[in-house]
Amino acid sequence: MIQLFYSTKSMKRLFLSLLATVSFATPVAAASFEDHVKLSEAVGSTGTTFLINPDRCDKSGSFGWYWVKDGQYREVVICQENKIEGSNTQVDWTREDLDTLRHEAHHLVQDCRDGSFNGILDSVYQSPIKLAFRVMSPQRVAKIVEVYNDSTNHMVIMEIEAFSVAAMNDPLEQVRDIQKYCF
Repeated sequence: MIQLFYSTKSMKRLFLSLLATVSFATPVAAASFEDHVKLSEAVGSTGTTFLINPDRCDKSGSFGWYWVKDGQYREVVICQENKIEGSNTQVDWTREDLDTLRHEAHHLVQDCRDGSFNGILDSVYQSPIKLAFRVMSPQRVAKIVEVYNDSTNHMVIMEIEAFSVAAMNDPLEQVRDIQKYCF
């Protein structure tokens, strides 16, 4: 696992220096719904439970999560944007729902990087911050840093990478990543 030792101040300096040197957000191609179905199937092929709209979504305030318990049980949960409260029924998928699937699937890949499913995430990309500025706006990157400011610097970087991969909108590449890193 990559060890990162950034103070909040140094993280902000790194952010600002990269902001000045990196080219910004390249447009992404639209992926098909079928490509996302393949991604969800790839998630399931790892033995990870894939859940859509479980009861926990009603109280979570989240669009989804990747969770590991004791290195034995893993789940990717999608709480659909238009979920009907009190219902587990799957509704029509929105762009946000598909983005959440890509984001949480990437956390699964990050977990596979050390050869185990132990909940310890490791980056897939050599420079997650540079990737972020290549595929997202500086404002979006800053917002992610702000939202996760109570997390460790390592986890902020894992989130930045997951949001970046989701923004790339290439679920078939993510399927290949699952095959490469999780098996």
